[in-house]
Amino acid sequence: MLKSVAVQVATEAATLVREAWEGMADGRAVAVGTKSGATDVVTAVDHESERLVRDRLAALRPGEPVLGEEGGGAAGDGVTWVVDPIDGTVNFLYGLPWFAV
Repeated sequence: MLKSVAVQVATEAATLVREAWEGMADGRAVAVGTKSGATDVVTAVDHESERLVRDRLAALRPGEPVLGEEGGGAAGDGVTWVVDPIDGTVNFLYGLPWFAV
């Protein structure tokens, strides 16, 4: 059950990220900020992806905590979902296809 939920939610988030990446290739602008330093970037798509994952997990697995790279959170006593909304954000920004949810 956990694996099927993880695959479903990751696939939905990956679709969102891929569509944004393709849009950027077509000239769509994406807001970019930094976290801990100039080379630690975060995009609006990172935030959108994590929000999608959190919303879907809340619907499919209510009450289970989510620890996200962008939104934080805390581990619980049972299942805790750990989310990196775009692993490889720099590649994503430079138009390189080596990134994942």
